[in-house]
Amino acid sequence: MTDSLERELVRQSGYGDQQAYTKLVRKYSNVIYSIVFSEVSDFYFAQDIAQECFVKAWFKLDQLQDENKFGAWIVSIAKNLCKDHVRKKRFFERPLGEAEGIAADDSLDEMVNRQFDRNKVWRAFEVLDEKYRTPTLMYYISGYKANEISDLLGIPLRTIETRIRRAKNLLKQELIDLAEQGASEIKLGEEFVGKVKARIKNALQVRLVKNLKASIQYYHKILGFTVDDWGHAEREGIGFLLLQAESPEQVRPNGIPAKSSYPQGWTGPPTSWDTYAYSDFNGVQSLYEEFTAKGATIAYPPQIEVMGDRKWKEFAVKDLDGYVIVFGGSN
Repeated sequence: MTDSLERELVRQSGYGDQQAYTKLVRKYSNVIYSIVFSEVSDFYFAQDIAQECFVKAWFKLDQLQDENKFGAWIVSIAKNLCKDHVRKKRFFERPLGEAEGIAADDSLDEMVNRQFDRNKVWRAFEVLDEKYRTPTLMYYISGYKANEISDLLGIPLRTIETRIRRAKNLLKQELIDLAEQGASEIKLGEEFVGKVKARIKNALQVRLVKNLKASIQYYHKILGFTVDDWGHAEREGIGFLLLQAESPEQVRPNGIPAKSSYPQGWTGPPTSWDTYAYSDFNGVQSLYEEFTAKGATIAYPPQIEVMGDRKWKEFAVKDLDGYVIVFGGSN
């Protein structure tokens, strides 16, 4: 993943794009996992804390000051969670619900052996001091190169290279073989990504509509939303719960807001807004072409505003009840 692509994913995630954030989780999951594992010395706790780290970061993305520093930022969140865990460390009984993920044909011996193998992996790394263990785990589990580990931990590259080399010298060859094999076996995969994704879903905006059946058809066929029989309409991070109003008077889209003073000399939207959805410059144009081809009601066509060294493009569509959805993005 290039730096520019990661910056764009971070930007889109900040606007509530779950798909973009899922890609960041996929990239950094084993990095965070290896750091946490090094701190807490427990595979299960490490997974729990890593998951909590990504969920916490999702809800605090507005606090990230520099889109280029996402990796170092989420590493700092993970380390703080580890400190909290160590400070509050106490007996913890794992919930029975986690047993649901065990395959029915796994024998007790197989489960015991799997746990024993994981303990052997930990013992291979336990001989190392934390300053050697963390970069070495990142090297084996996440597959990151020394320069990438250096950037994430904020430690000079030469120091990281020295620590990884020193760790390899401290480990016996059989332990190095065990570490390489074991680290690959305990890597987090799509199951972990799915668990994080399940916890970061946005709330759905409730919309009272005059004709639920007609609205479901419009959102599905014209606007391309996935809609179920309950009226849940979702598309790439945008979500509504469409509900049948008891009377037409209950359907009340927002009015046009009062003119005000905003940055860049902007005075306010040209029409009412009910939902603002963020995309990118080209994505806005693609959505506009898609909606017009399907016969969507356009509240206003694409408009371009110059904002410093960037350009901002947006357009708006109306649904059958007059609710306005704006799609905007920069270059």
